[in-house]
Amino acid sequence: MSQRSIKKERHFARPGRYFLFRKEILSTISPKRGNNLLETPQTSVLSTGCYGIDELLQGGLHPGEITEISGETATGKTQLAFSTTLTTLCANKDNKVLFIDTVSTFSAERMRMLFLESDRFEEEDVMNRIRIVKCFNVYSVMEFIEDLRDHLENKDKNDNIYTNIKLIIIDSFAAILAPLLGVTQTQGHSLMVTFTRILRNLAKEYDIAILVINAAIASYPNNPISVFSSTKSKPSLGISWTFMPNIQLYLTHCIDYTIENGIVIKENEGEKNIQQNYVYTNRKGIEVIMKPRICEVLRSRNGQMGKWCIFYMGGNELFTHYDIS
Repeated sequence: MSQRSIKKERHFARPGRYFLFRKEILSTISPKRGNNLLETPQTSVLSTGCYGIDELLQGGLHPGEITEISGETATGKTQLAFSTTLTTLCANKDNKVLFIDTVSTFSAERMRMLFLESDRFEEEDVMNRIRIVKCFNVYSVMEFIEDLRDHLENKDKNDNIYTNIKLIIIDSFAAILAPLLGVTQTQGHSLMVTFTRILRNLAKEYDIAILVINAAIASYPNNPISVFSSTKSKPSLGISWTFMPNIQLYLTHCIDYTIENGIVIKENEGEKNIQQNYVYTNRKGIEVIMKPRICEVLRSRNGQMGKWCIFYMGGNELFTHYDIS
């Protein structure tokens, strides 16, 4: 046997991370019968409360799938999670949302003000259908998920705290996994794959949509996956995480772009600057300054990548550009 063949044999015999992640990815790709697709109820899709982002998600968050929202600081990741929470609760009076808080970002007061001031939600009590759990490391989150599964399996009528859970939000996913990851930390990457598999199985088995909030890290000279050349950041957690969620949305600030006839172009090539804020008066008579953001699909298993939309965020409202232009 030649030396080249021996090296090749050793390479494929080595238990590298690549083969572990490839096996995990392939295990999630399974053929579906056409009848099953026709029988899937479209009403089960959960809206984010923002029409443009729902279009990117092919209607909204899909039960049985993991959706990732990542982006730069102050681009609206947590506010979008709050908006999705209230939209899900108002869609059905029996719906419940589980919010796993890993960095103390959940604010009951902010959620209440979003509910009271926004024009998108009806006047009804929804706060008692939000379940909040604080976990500050991946091991405590995994332990809680197993406990949640036990409750769902037992279906104890006297313990209905987790019945009708339609959405699970983890904010922030990066906070509990990033410390475990690194070039030489194969155990951390394996743990991430295992944890994601547990979440995916839970979502599929109990028809739950899972939304994870990720952070951003620098990407120089730019992010090669983004459709915008000025995007100099990318989702954290590395390449091994990239293909774990079903769809990966990325939020960025509108800094170097202008808009003309609904199309984003480079600065100084258009007449109307997208950085112009939009002032909106809500049902409480409060003027809200709406600032533009861009949401794009970086990766998707079931839809088209490279799609994007403009949305305006401010105070307690979310609008797409087409809703206000």
